[in-house]
Formats: sequence, structure tokens, C-alpha cells
Amino acid sequence: MKNTVKKHNVHPRKNRDLIIPGDSVLSGQRALILAAVLVSWWAIAPGINVAYAQSVPAYPKGVWAAGGVDDDLPPELANNLGIVGVGISEDWNVVNPAPGVYDWTQLDSRVAGAKAAGFQYISIAVTDSSSKTPQWLLDLLPPDQKIALLDITEEHNSFCQNINTALYWNPVFHQARLDLIAAFGAHYTNDPAIVAANAAAFANHNSNDWNIQDFVGTVDCPSCPQPPPTRCGDIVVDQVQQWLDAGWTEQLMLQVGKEMCDAAAAAFPNQNIKLPIGGLTDNRMSTPDGDPAHGNYSQLARDIENYVYGNADLGIPPQPYANRFYMQRNTVTATWKEGPYYDTYTPPFTAESYIRYMIRNHAKPADVGGLTPGQAGLQMVDAAYECPTSCRIAGGLDDPCAPNDDRICVLQAALGIATTYNTDFVEIFAQDGQVTDFYDIILAATLAMGGTPRLPPTPTPTPTPTPTPTPTPLPAPTATSATDVTLSSFTANWTVVGGAAGYRLDVSTNRSFTSYVSGYQDLDVGNVTSRTVIGLSANTTYYYRVRAYNTGGTSANSNVIRVKTRRH
Repeated sequence: MKNTVKKHNVHPRKNRDLIIPGDSVLSGQRALILAAVLVSWWAIAPGINVAYAQSVPAYPKGVWAAGGVDDDLPPELANNLGIVGVGISEDWNVVNPAPGVYDWTQLDSRVAGAKAAGFQYISIAVTDSSSKTPQWLLDLLPPDQKIALLDITEEHNSFCQNINTALYWNPVFHQARLDLIAAFGAHYTNDPAIVAANAAAFANHNSNDWNIQDFVGTVDCPSCPQPPPTRCGDIVVDQVQQWLDAGWTEQLMLQVGKEMCDAAAAAFPNQNIKLPIGGLTDNRMSTPDGDPAHGNYSQLARDIENYVYGNADLGIPPQPYANRFYMQRNTVTATWKEGPYYDTYTPPFTAESYIRYMIRNHAKPADVGGLTPGQAGLQMVDAAYECPTSCRIAGGLDDPCAPNDDRICVLQAALGIATTYNTDFVEIFAQDGQVTDFYDIILAATLAMGGTPRLPPTPTPTPTPTPTPTPTPLPAPTATSATDVTLSSFTANWTVVGGAAGYRLDVSTNRSFTSYVSGYQDLDVGNVTSRTVIGLSANTTYYYRVRAYNTGGTSANSNVIRVKTRRH
């Protein structure tokens, strides 16, 4: 249950989760879920906290790192003992190549690679974002159930290209995501090394983070001309209006989020579930009742928070799986306020910092009112390894490492701030996990969070090699007279050599063997004591010799035998 003490300066609208718009494409499903929620609410016995009705594996405290895109984790990442666990992921369009078909080969290989590198704890994800939607699914949707959203992020390969984006609430698209979650969990929930799943992200365009596209303004695309599909020049964009024209409402998105949270909890009963949260920059998208005056940046995030964890002030019960859900914010920079700042200051709902407040309010220690102490997570906004060339993680204004933005200074500052939020985990980018100069900083952060660093792998003892006995040289065999002589063939013969594995035969027309009969130079005839030589000329003198061999080597040549084929 959430803390029943009201938050200062907070005036939420009452019962906002109970609105069921009649024109919603999901209204029937929503009504069923609402009925189930109400039944479970009235079934709660006094004093029982149903938020803790499900057992939960411990989320290992400390710094986690992304595993990257290769099956084999880099040794520099495996050797970073301050990293307590690793995140492994694959894209939706890879694991779900056709309707009802799921291919876990690549993800299985990456999980195996993480284990082989010595990681005992794994967080797993399938990136079911708009940009990773399988093409077969997009092809199933009619044109009015998709919108073309311009990629405005310069770091992306698809910058200034339109991303064909399904409407999150479209029944076919939504069901495909629910089916993916179910199959995902069925495959991985029984693996004890997987302690967390990122399976509840519902407002995700590019990744598993919260990143609804709601930009309004002008995008400075590359200068013209550009090859299709890249657009060029100044492009005026109003993504908010695109969403509204397609039927967006905050309540529709909330219902999508509720059902995905339910699906994730059901599919992964043995794991913690990560729930990225963020905001909506335009009140037209965040209003819960259609009036932009009632919308604000944090509305949708707070509504999904209330659904999962409950809100006694609003009469909303928690979900039975609430103690397994970890809200996380993935935008940490070196200029964030430290966590305790939000113990005495509550930002307005309209502020981006309210999302940070939500994380701290859950994760802070119980003695200062934490709703779910430790039960939240953070992630860096970007890697520090490229600083100062590219250094979003420094935070811009008030950057504590300016003007040089030394990368060690930047990561140390950002991690130092993150540890003050008392979250169970802080995630860094794969590249930062591989920089040896960062090892001590990461180790210190894990220790500050109360985590236990990984132990160095126990070296496998090198067995004392057994001396290889010096092989006894084989004696040369004795070649004996040829038999079965014809116009074009004869049978070469020789004696047995003890210990021989086989014999090699030479046949020549001269005693010095400066040339050989075709096919009869060092011919391996096997472990026999005779061989018929064929393809010869009539009335011609030939010479043969043999050598014995085994694994220890080859003997010297035998004596030479002369033989003449018949004239007629």
C-alpha cells in the first residue's frame, strides 16, 4: 500500500482511474479489469497488505551494465567486478519473425554468454518498441491505425526519417505485444539467473525506456538533397497533433499500460519487473478527461503508479504483484539534485523533476517515509566514455566537471548522485562497463548502495602434463619378392613390423627413386603386408620399397625389390 500521509502541495483528481470512456476500443476489457480490481479490493481482509502477496526474488543491489549486442560479453566487462549484474536484450522484430512464431536463438545465446562470462544475475528484455515492430504486424494494420513520426534524434541512424508507428491501443498491435510478453515469460521465467524482466514498458517508441514522441517545433534535418527516406532541410513537426488526430487519449494509454503490467506480472511470476516512467510534454496528451487544463507532465506516470502500487487517498488498491515492480527513470546526469533534496521538496506535477521525486519517494529509507524502500531503479542518460566529445551525461548547465568534462569526473559525479536515491539498482551503458579507468568508480558506487561486488573467477587449475614417452623408432620392414606378375600389374609384398599402424609404398622405374609411377609415391596402403600395383607397362622393370609408420613416426625405407612385368 502507498503511504496514507498526503504529499505536500499535491492535489490529485479523485477516482481518475475509474473513468471508462464509452468510445474506447478497449472499454470492454477495461471494464472486466476494473470489475476484477473492485472484487479484489472488497476481498481484502483488514490488516492484510495484498501488495506483498507474491514472493519475490531479491534484486541484487549495485551497479548494473548493459551487455551490448554481441553473444560473447567483452572480457573488460566481465572483469569489472563492481558490476553486480548485466542486462541482455533483443529486438521484437528479431524474436517474432512471423505471427505466432518466436525465435529465442539469439537471446538464448546472449544469456549463455553472460553466464559464461561469470554473471550470476541477469536482467532480460525484448525491445517491443514502435521502431522495432515486426514488419508483418505493421502490414496487418490499416493505414488509419499507423502514423508516420519523424525521428528527431540526431544520434539515431534513422534521424530525419519517418518511423511507421502503430497506434498503441490498436487491438491487433496491443494483442501482439501481450502475446509476445506471454511467450517471453514462458521461455525464461524458470531460469533462476534471470532476476528481472523489462516486460512492462508500454510508452516506448525507440527502446525499452519511456519515450513517447511528442515533439512540436522545427527539426533541422541534413541539408538538401538527401537520398530517400531521409528528409532534408527544416521540417516543421507537430507530433502531438498527429497523435490526437489518430485518437490518442491519456485514458487509452493508461489502459494499455495496465494490461501490459498485468501481462508482465503473469508471464514472469519468478522475476522482478522493471517499469520505466517519464512524462508527456503537452497537456493535450496528458489530460485524463479531455480538458488540457487538467493535464500535466506526470499525469500518465502517476496514474500507472497508482494502478500498480495503489493509492489509499483515492481508494485504489495495490496489485498483488506490486512488491515485484520497480519503477525506474533512465535520464540520470551529473546535474541532478541528490535524492534527499526531494524529501523536503515536492515539485509540481508539471515539472520533469516530479518523476525523480516519484523514484525517491518510493526508494528512500523507511525511516524517512519511503513507500517501497529500495524498490526503484535509475539509469544513466548516456555513456561517459566519449566525454568530452559527446557528453550528455554531464548535464549541460551547472555541469560540475566543466569546462573539460573529464570522463572520470563526469561518471563519478553522475553515479555519486544516483546512489543518493537509495534505489536497488543503477544501470550504466555497456561502453562504460568496459573502461578500466571506471572500475574503481563503479565498485565504489556498488559498495555505497550496499551491494556485494562479484568475486574474481576461480582459475581452473592447470593439470600437470603427463610426460609424453619418447616413442621407440619402428624398424624398417623387409620387402619380399613380388607375386602375381602380369603384363600390367604385380603384387608387392613385405613383412610385418610390430607396432606399425600402416605402411607406405613407393614404386619407380629406377632404383634410386628419382621419379615415381603415378599414384605410387608415399602411398598409404593401410595396415596390410601386400598391395597390387596396377596400370603398368608390359615388359618393363619396376622397383618398390615400403616404410612402416605409427603415431610415433615413420621407419626408414625397406630394401628395394626389382620386378619386371611380363612381355606377353
